[in-house]
Amino acid sequence: MKGFAIKNVTDTSADLYVTGQICDDEDKNLLSWWLGDEDGNVNGYVFPVDIKNQLDSLKGKTLNVYINSGGGSVFAGTAIANMLKRHDGPTNAIVDGLAGSIATQIFFSCDNKQIPKNAYLMIHKPSMAAAGNANDLLQAASVLDTIQKGLETTYQDNAKKDVTADQIHELVNNSTWLTGVEAAELFNVDVTDALQMVACAGKLPENIGNIPENIKFVAENMPKKPVKQPENNDKNIEKLAEYKLKRQKNDIAVALAMAQII
Repeated sequence: MKGFAIKNVTDTSADLYVTGQICDDEDKNLLSWWLGDEDGNVNGYVFPVDIKNQLDSLKGKTLNVYINSGGGSVFAGTAIANMLKRHDGPTNAIVDGLAGSIATQIFFSCDNKQIPKNAYLMIHKPSMAAAGNANDLLQAASVLDTIQKGLETTYQDNAKKDVTADQIHELVNNSTWLTGVEAAELFNVDVTDALQMVACAGKLPENIGNIPENIKFVAENMPKKPVKQPENNDKNIEKLAEYKLKRQKNDIAVALAMAQII
């Protein structure tokens, strides 16, 4: 299954599936080249541009957003969340198995939020790769703190009245996993009956801690499709190296921009 899909479109509603790892748009070409099928489609990855293109044709319709994702890029996830906030029509978020990390921002961006008793929310501190001198690393840490404040604001906006900002901050710092029942004790969400756990498409991010054993079991026992490996020639090696350098420069630029704006 693709990481993003639209199904059951009617005159009044549509089902939107966010399944797998959330990635920046600029990653799409490389992932399509590296992991895509003959048509360039990549399973288990979600890109903001794909969602935007579909949402433009669904104005005025009720969207049922089914989420099963361990997260991914903060900026890509935030972009998707903002698109859903701007959608011209009601939005309903449903956790199929896991809404983790930045996928929680997509969940909380919708008007109505549902989670089965045995599904999970996972919130934690953002992370990034950084290199350079001491000033560069301190700047990176400052940017991460700023991003965390933004994420926590969303959680606080959706929390019950008696939940404090300090409680939210502690939950984020401790990489907290919440069942549907536990999530409903903290946030304004509706709990539904327990469903069979749905395998989370895509691998769980390596920086996620405190993973419940049943989630580990599902993730580790997912059937894995063989990955197409590009030829190990000079042209492909050079292309991959150029891409990595471009990503590093972009990450630095985005981080500095966020620090200045926020």
